[in-house]
Amino acid sequence: MYEKRNEVLLAMEDYAMVFAINPKRTDALMRHGLHHFENSNWTGAVQDFSSLIKHDHNNAVARTYRGRAYANLMQYREATEDFSAAVHLDPNNWIAFYYRGCLLRKTNSARALQDLSVSVLLNDTYENLNAFLQRGILYTDVQQWPEAVCDFDNVLMLDRTVAVAHVNLGLIFMLKMDHYYEALRRFTDAIKVSPTYSRAYICRAQAYHKLHDLQKALRDLTRAIHLQPDNHQLYIMRGQYLFEMKKFELASFCIHHAAEINQALNASPVQQALVHSFCQNYSKATESLVSATGARPNASLFALLGKTQMKAKKSKEAIQSFEQALHLLTEDNAKPSGSEVAEIFYLIGLCYVEQVHLLKALDAFTNAVKIFPDHADAYYQRGLCKMRLKQVKCIQDFNRALTCNPNLFQAYLSRAAFYGIKGLYTKAILNCSEALRIQPKSVRAYLYRGALKYYIKAYIYAIEDLTAAINLEKACTLAYYNRAVCYHQTKDFNKALKDYGIVLLLGGRKEIDLKVCINRGLLYLELNQYFSALQDFASAVMKSPEESVICHAVGICHHRLEEFEKAVDAFSQALKLNPFCVDSCVGRGNSYMEYGHESGTKQAQKDFLRALHLDPRCLKARINMGYNLQVLGEFQKAWNQFTVALDIDAKCQAAYEGRAIVNLQMSHTLAAFHDISAALKLGVSAKLLTNRGVIHQFMGDLHNAMKDYQAAIRIDPSYSLAYFNAANIYFYSKQFHQARDHYTSAISLDPRNESAVLNRAITHSLLQDSHKALEDFIQAVKLSPYSSHIYFNRANLYKALKQYELAEKDYSQALALQPNDALVYKFRADVRGKLGLKEDAISDYKCAIYIQETVKSK
Repeated sequence: MYEKRNEVLLAMEDYAMVFAINPKRTDALMRHGLHHFENSNWTGAVQDFSSLIKHDHNNAVARTYRGRAYANLMQYREATEDFSAAVHLDPNNWIAFYYRGCLLRKTNSARALQDLSVSVLLNDTYENLNAFLQRGILYTDVQQWPEAVCDFDNVLMLDRTVAVAHVNLGLIFMLKMDHYYEALRRFTDAIKVSPTYSRAYICRAQAYHKLHDLQKALRDLTRAIHLQPDNHQLYIMRGQYLFEMKKFELASFCIHHAAEINQALNASPVQQALVHSFCQNYSKATESLVSATGARPNASLFALLGKTQMKAKKSKEAIQSFEQALHLLTEDNAKPSGSEVAEIFYLIGLCYVEQVHLLKALDAFTNAVKIFPDHADAYYQRGLCKMRLKQVKCIQDFNRALTCNPNLFQAYLSRAAFYGIKGLYTKAILNCSEALRIQPKSVRAYLYRGALKYYIKAYIYAIEDLTAAINLEKACTLAYYNRAVCYHQTKDFNKALKDYGIVLLLGGRKEIDLKVCINRGLLYLELNQYFSALQDFASAVMKSPEESVICHAVGICHHRLEEFEKAVDAFSQALKLNPFCVDSCVGRGNSYMEYGHESGTKQAQKDFLRALHLDPRCLKARINMGYNLQVLGEFQKAWNQFTVALDIDAKCQAAYEGRAIVNLQMSHTLAAFHDISAALKLGVSAKLLTNRGVIHQFMGDLHNAMKDYQAAIRIDPSYSLAYFNAANIYFYSKQFHQARDHYTSAISLDPRNESAVLNRAITHSLLQDSHKALEDFIQAVKLSPYSSHIYFNRANLYKALKQYELAEKDYSQALALQPNDALVYKFRADVRGKLGLKEDAISDYKCAIYIQETVKSK
């Protein structure tokens, strides 16, 4: 009655009195004990249930409640005994099985799993929801992930509002299955169920971080901070995310705020050291840890001190700290964990690597893997050491590292580097692909795979990889440079030039800028843009003035731009830097040859001789020496040089061509024909066909000469000399229209060919097109103002047009340039006679007769 009237204290007094009067009324004592239990009076509950059990030893319910009370009093042994007795007395007591399973979770996980499983077998309703939840947590502890997922799903089937089940499922999907989007969905469900559950926000932030969505990760972490403003770890995480977003000021603010919270909460020296370390204030972090190790020396503190010293680049001090940690670990009576000792040996190895003591590092990593054979990072670092020591067995360590950890990204890249060094490019590419499977946004992996594809000449695929690297990192100079090289190889010159330009604009390492200048200069040379090439090579010389090869390239540009004196200076500088450079000797000799006077030709001969002394088998020097002797009129010596070149290399086309020219000049037309034909057998070119056509002309075989010229035009329609020589044959055959057309083609291809312009002018004259003839004569005079025969031929046109004054003026100019030409005197005399200048005409006739008689007498 008192209970119905809610007078609980009076009711409890009556129950106690009932039990005191009649100890057999255990039901009254049960009600009294339940009152204490429900009001968390655990000691009173234990006393009541103990009294009840004395009178009723087989009361399973009383034992269950007393066990729960003992558990709340942290008397776990007594609690376990009561639960065991309860399940013995009542095998269907699912509550006792549940609580015993919870108590045994840390000490006997197998028995705990068995008890929780029996509990859910006895009762799988909402009433026993916690048994599913606890069993799921226990499955995660023993790393049985599918079973854990199943239990958490069962919890949610019974009650969708259990936020912790949503979060635990999300953690399994995120950390163990890499199903980040499914994890996000689970965390979001937890937040919907419990909007103030800070752990759900923290976990979802970590999931967003895994997906590289830092903005959303930061937003969730900020919400968690609003829910737990005094949690300094959240500020540290927020600072890390801001740091990755390159918002350094905000990141620094978060870390310093975390440090202030630590100080306000009287944080330990270790926590302070961690904060200072994150802020890269390593000196203060080291001080905090040194004081901590002095006050309470233990292995973990010394290991943390060593790691901090490693970050501060104090590898020697770090080794001492790690050795102290090892000493403390081995001193302990309890056997140290193998993984802990192996980790310390691994860190010692890293310190030795930083000091470039590779053999000591190798020993440290070996100790690490001996103690803990599944240490993937130790195998990897040992493989790197062996690779640097040029030991082939390094590949075995990389393989073992990947066996221990198949997702070790660095091991795949290092194995790719090893295969690349050995020339096994296909295997190297496959390893890069595996690395990209693990980290799809790795710029390094794309860069290296692109470089490897370049080596197998898969330029298009290399460009794809390098473009992917550029898309991931817009300012990656190495990617732009390598892509430019690939574009260069595919002859996509505009894109190559664009990428080279971007590399220089971005500004990188001096070595890359130097290579860009050299490669772009070579590209401009291919495009015949010699001035631009010269600018790049000149820039390269400024960056690396000691490189003789670059000075040689500058000389080639000056030579192509017809700046022969500057070319000589550049080649001379190259020879100062490298006196034994045969190519520079030959290049300077060629530049001297272009001077066009005998002293220059003699100087060139000295350079060619020097080159031959340095390398008697140098064909370029030998052939240029032959042409030099030809220019000096020493045909037999020139012939000897070309013959020696053919003795060195019987398939030297240039030697056959040069000897053919010398034979022709020595009037050995048949020998010239044989040599030029031998050159053509080695390789057909428009130049060689044209030269054979010239030899045919000298032999009087105009038909075959024309066939060779036409064949040269078909092979290379841009070869102007073939058009010019064909036009000459048409001219001599009085096919003036065809001659005019071929001269026009020759001039369009080589506008500076004054001979073609002059011959077309004469052809126009013969075709009675005096206007075009005069235009061509004017153009020929502009091209070669000191050629007397141009003035002579124009004077003949003026004479035919009866423009005698202009004709007389051009004849005079021709005689000024070439005074001893009897024919010009005779023609000027004729014109002067037409102008009525009889005395001058007679004087010219006399000069013509005198010159003619002098020539005959000689």
